[in-house]
Amino acid sequence: FATDIEKNVVHGSDSPETASFEISYFFNRFEII
Repeated sequence: FATDIEKNVVHGSDSPETASFEISYFFNRFEII
């Protein structure tokens, strides 16, 4: 359970495409290897 997007303890995306989109909430493209 989380009350907002930045304070989730655990999160899992439903697809690789969704994961790519959600990762951009936290990292810019230069921070991802």
